Amino acid sequence: MRKAPAAAADSSAGNLRAIPSVERILSSPAVAALIRQYGREGVKSALGAYLNEVRASRVPYDESRALAAMDQRAAISSETTLRRVINGTGIIIHTNLGRSPIDPAIWTEAAATVAAYSNLEFDLESGERGNRDDHLADVCRTLFGCEAAVLANNNAAGTLLLLAAVAAKKEVLVSRGELVEIGGAFRVPDVIQQGGAKLREVGTTNRTRAHDYADAASRRSGAILRVHRSNFDIVGFTETPSVAELVEVARANKLPMLYDEGSGRVVELSRYGFSRGETIRELFALGVDAITCSTDKLIGATQGGLILGREEIVARCRKHPLMRALRAGKESYAVIGATLRAFATERHEQLIPIYRMLATPIEQLRQRAEELTRGTRSMIIETRCALGGGTTPSETIASVAVTVPGNANEIKDRFLRLPIPIAGRIVEDTFTIDVRTLMDADIRPVREALN
Repeated sequence: MRKAPAAAADSSAGNLRAIPSVERILSSPAVAALIRQYGREGVKSALGAYLNEVRASRVPYDESRALAAMDQRAAISSETTLRRVINGTGIIIHTNLGRSPIDPAIWTEAAATVAAYSNLEFDLESGERGNRDDHLADVCRTLFGCEAAVLANNNAAGTLLLLAAVAAKKEVLVSRGELVEIGGAFRVPDVIQQGGAKLREVGTTNRTRAHDYADAASRRSGAILRVHRSNFDIVGFTETPSVAELVEVARANKLPMLYDEGSGRVVELSRYGFSRGETIRELFALGVDAITCSTDKLIGATQGGLILGREEIVARCRKHPLMRALRAGKESYAVIGATLRAFATERHEQLIPIYRMLATPIEQLRQRAEELTRGTRSMIIETRCALGGGTTPSETIASVAVTVPGNANEIKDRFLRLPIPIAGRIVEDTFTIDVRTLMDADIRPVREALN
């Protein structure tokens, strides 16, 4: 093996010995400005990483290079990785992009409470400890026709808590066609079992009838559970009992009828071009005892899981030990409460962005697309827009998109690297930006990107 010349070895060792100590570097006037900007620990960590590179390469220590490296590394480590993204994908409730956006008016109303102290758990009349669920109870009764409501931190948590409170150590009857897996590999059977209940499958994947539930009901049964099929539909040779039929079976066997509705359908969606489906209020009118749903899907608020239903059932959820672990915070109560009040006052198409998008006429979308493409090589095409979030898995509505000429994959990457990233989709080897999912504040940066 060839050995390095002695002179080169001595030079390399000398470079290492010449590196100042960490404390000496951090104490220098040149580093003081970086410490004021990024904090001592952030600068120290950046310096350590740079010195490791210097020692590995055995190059001479250079103060100016060290300062530049510390500045760059500390800046990167102090920046947030959670950023605003423009949604041009044509998926309104986009799970990977944060689901439903929140209108500034809703944020302003919520911020007035969240930015200060609040009566989250304080009864202003008695001056004693209060109940945080009281802040949503009245508006939920008005909107949904339920007796009571409690808020968990998401719908999976709500379903887990409901089953733990109602059917612990008992069988929960669920159709095989409803044992779904949602995003992140979370499965309904796992949620049931983690809630302390026992899964009892009834029927088959494609055909389940009311008598399948009746035949399975026994003294070991704790509840009947209907689950919304998230992200897929079963078509062809299929059969599913109606909610009314399931309620009848539940009543005959003295079992609570539970519904993991999931999507949070407050208003009827057929007015926007989707199939007719039962709203939460209609489900309660049919006799369902308790419903769980997300608040960041069709409700259009921030993440949360509502448990709605009969007072006796909701009270058991409220008193269950899991409630402490699964409850939501003041920010969620403020934003969700303001959003629900927008429905109650019939201002959801003005104050909730996803409904503003759904209600926008196709002619207005074309006008917006013309404004975006004027003076560019982009073209306007007809397309289809999905509601997303597992709400209407097989349905879309008409929309308009603009195309960007060039290599689709390269353009997709370039648009994601913009100061405000723009997420689009590739249609027939062409990068497109769907106009329906753009918000008012998105128009200018999209126009600039196209230009």
